[in-house]
Amino acid sequence: MTIGVLAFRGEADALERWLPTAHYLSDRIGYRFRILPLTLEGMAREVAAGKLDFILTNTGNYVMLEHAHGISRLATLKARHLGAEFTQFGAVVFTRSDHPDLFALGDVAGHAMAAVSREAFGGFQMAWRELLDAGIDPFADLARVEFRGFPQDAIVHAVLAGEVDFGTVRSGTLERMAAAGLVDLERIRILDARAHDGFPFLHSTRLYPEWPFAKARATPERLAQRVAIALLELEADSEAARSAYAAGWTIPLDYGPVHELFRELQIGPYAHLGRPSLASVWREYKHWILFSLAMVLVLLGLLIAIARANRRISQSEALLARHKETLEARVAERTAELAEVNESLRHSEAALRAIHDITTDSEAGFGAKIDGLLREGCRFFGMEHAALGVARDGAIEITHRAHRDRGDFDAAVDAAVLRLARLFERHPELRQTANPVRLADGEDRPTGRALGTAYRRGDDATGFILFYDEGADPREFSDVDIDILQLMAQWLGGESERKAINRRAQEHESQLAHVSRVNTMGEIAAGIAHELNQPLTAILNYSNGCLRLLRREGRDRGELHDAITRLGADARRAAGIIRRLREFIRRENLKHERFFVRDCIDSAVELLRPRLDQYAIDVDINYATEVVRIDADRIQIEQVIVNLLLNAIEALRDGNGTSRRIAIDVREQGTGALCVAISDTGDALGDDVVAHLFDPFFTTKREGMGMGLSISRSIIESHGGTIEYFVNDAQLPTFRFNLPLS
Repeated sequence: MTIGVLAFRGEADALERWLPTAHYLSDRIGYRFRILPLTLEGMAREVAAGKLDFILTNTGNYVMLEHAHGISRLATLKARHLGAEFTQFGAVVFTRSDHPDLFALGDVAGHAMAAVSREAFGGFQMAWRELLDAGIDPFADLARVEFRGFPQDAIVHAVLAGEVDFGTVRSGTLERMAAAGLVDLERIRILDARAHDGFPFLHSTRLYPEWPFAKARATPERLAQRVAIALLELEADSEAARSAYAAGWTIPLDYGPVHELFRELQIGPYAHLGRPSLASVWREYKHWILFSLAMVLVLLGLLIAIARANRRISQSEALLARHKETLEARVAERTAELAEVNESLRHSEAALRAIHDITTDSEAGFGAKIDGLLREGCRFFGMEHAALGVARDGAIEITHRAHRDRGDFDAAVDAAVLRLARLFERHPELRQTANPVRLADGEDRPTGRALGTAYRRGDDATGFILFYDEGADPREFSDVDIDILQLMAQWLGGESERKAINRRAQEHESQLAHVSRVNTMGEIAAGIAHELNQPLTAILNYSNGCLRLLRREGRDRGELHDAITRLGADARRAAGIIRRLREFIRRENLKHERFFVRDCIDSAVELLRPRLDQYAIDVDINYATEVVRIDADRIQIEQVIVNLLLNAIEALRDGNGTSRRIAIDVREQGTGALCVAISDTGDALGDDVVAHLFDPFFTTKREGMGMGLSISRSIIESHGGTIEYFVNDAQLPTFRFNLPLS
């Protein structure tokens, strides 16, 4: 992936500043990112040629490229200086401190100015706006304006050397040159210096949003989302942030002030607003004006020749008169055709906008989107009814019906749509083709007209979308109509494939969770066997005792009753242990229910009680919040707690400390989430282990697959929560997960 970077201080500085960011994105995303330093002209050329995937440029250049080539911003830079963070920048207008005439922007008339280029936002256009506000037109009131290009350091040296009277550069340039020992700020005077709270750099202009990180039009949206998330998660103290003199990135800011500047200067997207003066017209088009004057002289000569041809033209007037009426009729016909085309385009544009709004509505469910799509299709195609079907076991089943006026299907309409569906079933070529089909009246077809096509998942036809009308209007559908129908079918196929992928992913996650639970049962099987042996042995003893009491003469009925009671209690105890085991290892789909988290924790602790007793481990449970219910899959949440408790037992089993204790803390956070923290008195994990703690198949245990923590994170995140490892205030290793309460 190529990131084009505006090298306003030269290629070497751009590479030094932004290469760590490219390395950071390569590590996070899995693609190889490289930095390409560019000038303003080179940036526009590379974007137009489609050679850049991402763009990192100044604010003004971004607005130009956004207007011309459709790039879109992903994040805004958070700059850092002397420990302060800011997301805006400006420009500084300066002269030598010993200049006898220049003290404010209003003093610069008749003097020479140096800047980067006419298109440079921080290197000229910001200062241009402030000069106009001070009553100075840089192109009319100055002795000259020298555009020296990048790097901006050359402009500072030109002013100090007396080659020009004053100059302008981006804010922060003077400070960075001074820090590098390239200039002495005592030799520089700032014209109309301004001060803004929280902005540390010298500046003479208004402040504008910092540089944006943008994507090219052709860059895939999914990749752009991953890059945006990685940038927003960049730590302020990382190497990438320090090299960029930044504290990371933030969400894209409002670039409206940049549009205001362009509008006032009548440049960029607003260049058409300018009213050129005679002098500017002459400077811009003098060659064309001279050429036009020459052409006028040529035309005068032609007029003489035309005058001689007038006699022959007059002879043709009679012929033209005869064709006048025919010509007027043809013009009127062509005008009507153009009006019809324009109306069709407006109609198609409205349909496309409506389809986009329906399919991208994040608050609407799949059924609501289907209903809206079918109704919009009825409106656009001029049909009364619509139906959506799927292919199942070689037959067609209608899953959705819609009516243009939101009415219900009557019996006749429903029967007609079913006959059309059976027609699709009898003629597989109609639903297997990738092209829409037009159905006319026929021997085995319903009366009316219909337009339909198959939609696909991969290479297989999954179902069809059909629009039907009882009328006999012989209207022909245009290529635009067919394209819109295919667009609907493509969206349906994509949604069908996405739902299938999500279903397979959920099934795979459920299989992994079940395998993890079975593996966990292998770890605790010995303790469970010992736990079951105690009640089963007691049952045997009590049953033998009952037999002896029954055989003994003069038996005490109270003793017999007590023995039978204990017999039943131990049987229920054994049954409870087996029930908990069966519930824990049972494989089910994700099933949400409301339950008390206290019951879930108590069940997990009792399940592991044999191992806790085996290693003399105490468990302290602190419910710091009121008893609350959560909406989740109980077995999966219990699996997470069992996994975390097993990790704690493993750490305490091998530890050398005299105190073996596990603490479980349950409390409600102010953010509307339930927090469960499990800590132990074992040793904290090393940094090399923590870095891979939640990776699949990574383990430090003597036995095990290394999937427990990975699956635990998947379970918690599928419930909308988070899980983390840290060392708490008591210096105890702790796992903590959060679950939303609603």
